[in-house]
Amino acid sequence: MSKVGIASYGITKFSKDDSKIESVLLQSTKKLFDNSPNLSRNDIDAVLVSTNNNSKYLSAVLSEMSGIEPKIAHSVESLCNSGTNAIVSAYSYIAAGLADVVLVCGAERYDSPGQILEWDNSRGEFK
Repeated sequence: MSKVGIASYGITKFSKDDSKIESVLLQSTKKLFDNSPNLSRNDIDAVLVSTNNNSKYLSAVLSEMSGIEPKIAHSVESLCNSGTNAIVSAYSYIAAGLADVVLVCGAERYDSPGQILEWDNSRGEFK
């Protein structure tokens, strides 16, 4: 099994500005590449986006906006575990030999509605 590690990061400030979730994801991805001059967009084999935002296809959108052409791209949406599950998925892709470098990007907006489950609604949680 391959050794797996975190090579770099990009982070944005917490804010209440009205940027779209796609812009927030792109900002942190740009900072990642700024922090890692030896990392090329061509090195990225997979793009995983972790969020509770209701926007669709964010991994494909982020890949396109940032000039990455990954073999694998998908979103990870599992409420509070989204970030952890994205990291576990990235680890698994690398350890299994399916990818060498995985970009994991997570973002939330201050007003992200999250996922309200039908079950929660049915028992009166959000009335």
